[in-house]
Amino acid sequence: MKNVQVSIDEETLRNVDRAAEPTGLTRSEIVRQALRQWLHRRAVDRFEQEWIAALRETPDDPSRAEAWLSTETWSRR
Repeated sequence: MKNVQVSIDEETLRNVDRAAEPTGLTRSEIVRQALRQWLHRRAVDRFEQEWIAALRETPDDPSRAEAWLSTETWSRR
């Protein structure tokens, strides 16, 4: 693992410390988890944007969706 120096405003640092105390997590672990979540969300957002752009360029054939739906088994309650 690498050490990285990051500047954080005092209010955010207080909030991190407040959140860390009951969980037993370190500041570093909270920041690592937050960064992982941010990176994951960014990757999902990018995928969604690319997917939407591709659909706009070449819309799906509605018959494909109908064919897929007809093969699915949906539970009825």
